[in-house]
Amino acid sequence: MSGTADSARILTVTGEVALGNADEWPGLGPSEPPGPDPAILNLDLEVATDGPGALAPHWAAIRFAWPLPAAGPSSVRVMWMGVEVAFLPVAED
Repeated sequence: MSGTADSARILTVTGEVALGNADEWPGLGPSEPPGPDPAILNLDLEVATDGPGALAPHWAAIRFAWPLPAAGPSSVRVMWMGVEVAFLPVAED
């Protein structure tokens, strides 16, 4: 996964997620409640299912875009089921 902030002040996080079932797809969203440190944007990785499942390990692309305030975060923490799976520095492009 990677995190960047472009000149329009949009934070974009992209990457791939390993999934184990054909009916699964990933999503990223801001954690609720947000973390106590405004310098870190906490995101929750969620895996949704739809339709008949079949064991089919695969990688799925994921993308998250977030408008940044004037004092945006310096890091992004990605959590899955309460466990940190990635901690990314924010790079200005």
